[in-house]
Amino acid sequence: MKPKLKYSSTEYWDFIEKYYPLYYSCDDVSLCDLLSRKLHGYPMSIEDEAYIGGWNYKEELIKIETELFQIALENYFEMVY
Repeated sequence: MKPKLKYSSTEYWDFIEKYYPLYYSCDDVSLCDLLSRKLHGYPMSIEDEAYIGGWNYKEELIKIETELFQIALENYFEMVY
């Protein structure tokens, strides 16, 4: 049985948005959005489908989100401490 998360994914992404440097111009943030849309079955453009074709969407999403969160967390600690 998986433990329940205390925080919602919205809070998680709010933290990344606030503390990840250059969040709004980051290709990895856009890629996370793309992979998340694919995993949740949202419509995608033909170009986006072709770009991520053959990928393990969940594995890639976890890898990229982990990297983004780590950088945001490091930046947070630099700012606070």
